[in-house]
Amino acid sequence: MRIVVVAACPFPSPQGSQVFVGEMCEALASRGHDVELLTYGQGSDSVPPATGYAHRRIRRLPGDDALRSGPTLVKPALDVLLARELSRMLARERFDVVHAHNYEAGAVAVLNRLTRGVPVVYHSHSMMAEELPSYFTTRTAKRCASVVGAGFDRTVPRAADHVIALSNDAAAAMRAAGVGEEDLSVVPPALADVGEGPSREQARRELGLPTDRFVVGYCGNLDAYQDLDIVAAAVARMGAEQPASAPLWLVVTHARDACFQRMLEASGAAPWTRVMLASSFADVRTGMAASDALALPRRASSGFPIKLLNYMAAARPVVTGVAGARLLAAAGIAAGAAPDDWVAVLERLRRDPGFAQPLGQAARQRFVTFHTWDAVLPALERIYDRVIGRRRAASSVVPVLR
Repeated sequence: MRIVVVAACPFPSPQGSQVFVGEMCEALASRGHDVELLTYGQGSDSVPPATGYAHRRIRRLPGDDALRSGPTLVKPALDVLLARELSRMLARERFDVVHAHNYEAGAVAVLNRLTRGVPVVYHSHSMMAEELPSYFTTRTAKRCASVVGAGFDRTVPRAADHVIALSNDAAAAMRAAGVGEEDLSVVPPALADVGEGPSREQARRELGLPTDRFVVGYCGNLDAYQDLDIVAAAVARMGAEQPASAPLWLVVTHARDACFQRMLEASGAAPWTRVMLASSFADVRTGMAASDALALPRRASSGFPIKLLNYMAAARPVVTGVAGARLLAAAGIAAGAAPDDWVAVLERLRRDPGFAQPLGQAARQRFVTFHTWDAVLPALERIYDRVIGRRRAASSVVPVLR
């Protein structure tokens, strides 16, 4: 099949969603499909270039310098350029299906279907009514963002030929937004399996971390929707109660964030926190390997954090809030959203290695079974076949004049 993947984001980027999209394109190409990826013009030079598929970018605009997610003033203009470039691609070449990631890409793809007739598969990464308010601070702005996000939730997915949800929770949210059962599939995300990484001892030597401290790791961006204040409050509380033996919070990220640093200082967790800037995924793997447990405090439950797949592959116990509780099943431990609950869970993991180790192995087994490309790609191909077949059948119907 000839597939054009549209992602309304900077690319390449070390963020989880972009890594997931890039690997999807590579995996589809490795199975013989002709894949082209269309993205915004911005991208990181630290990420390896695409292999096996063509990558097209819209042109850069002044002010288009954000590598992180979230609304910006320049994004509407970027989406106009994205729609125009997709139209040109569909006019010049024959594509069987458009696979759209993120709401802006979904809207762009649906608009082009009106004139080009190419079926659209929309890949839902989150519900906008849940995510969009996290980028704002005032109560009024959050309320307005929630209303706007709910409007996106009710329109873009329903306009696509088929919707892919990353989890059962996401699928339930899509049904509530009006997506029909026959137009909806649950396909879990996947990543390439690169193994568990270095040993704990080797990783700690590389990072200069003490071998006798309990280390809680977090790997990812520092945006507000990650709810890192929950972990900070728990670490601060444990540090205040037992300064000499408190856990060390290792935060591995690709860019520093002033808001995160202010939150650390305000919470009291700064003395027990180390922020490590990662220049490659190898640095991220080292950070995960050095950790005794990995934290995913995110409350939002409509998406599937890609960092969770990295955590699972690393065979480390995962402590999660709402976002990962049902995704991990028995392969992790749910601490909810209360710092006191996180204190209790982290304390148990610190005191009982015999409890922690089986959780890590169960997480890795779940990753290998459900979240590799060999497990996921056949489901994607069946969806493509279905929407392409339906579109061709509809276009072949000849009206009868009476």
